Amino acid sequence: CPKCGRKTRAQGVCLSCKSNMPRFTKGFSPFVYQDRSAALINRLKNGNPVLGAYFGEKIAEYFLQTTECLDGNFLVIPVPLSKESARERGYNQAEEVARSVLRKLTETGVKAELRCDILEKTKETALQKRMGAKERIKNVEGAYHVRVRTACRGRKILLVDDIMTTGATGNECAAKLLSAGASKVYFLCATSLVELK
Repeated sequence: CPKCGRKTRAQGVCLSCKSNMPRFTKGFSPFVYQDRSAALINRLKNGNPVLGAYFGEKIAEYFLQTTECLDGNFLVIPVPLSKESARERGYNQAEEVARSVLRKLTETGVKAELRCDILEKTKETALQKRMGAKERIKNVEGAYHVRVRTACRGRKILLVDDIMTTGATGNECAAKLLSAGASKVYFLCATSLVELK
């Protein structure tokens, strides 16, 4: 899909984007969430933060190959966990991936900086694994807050996460970042589900 970046069965904008166009500028994900990539993402989420380096590098490579928007200084922001979830897990997997994205981009001469203090998750959301698209949108509504609005003004943001399912989390975070003055928000995910329709 030229908007969300998920693999699709048909050409053009996917049905999910047509029914609820994401606020983020464009989505990128190098892997489909299935088989080995799904197993590795689950290991990343459940005790193996080192895998963030691998996924971050692959996301950055894919982004560099498939975009022409490399001018300017990017702000790399991981999708945050709630304080409770971060305490339980001991790390934020999106932050581990974001650090690797930054490292790869700067190695290739792209100007970027990582900021983990700008976006925060202010409420615990229910697990979205078994939710449909509408339930996911409702679940993340109002869950994120921009703490440092001035840092977003006029900036191109690379919002980083591990999995894109419906794009509801990316959409909610992007809406907040754009309202804080970001010029563009690109949603970079390690994996995404296939759009089946």
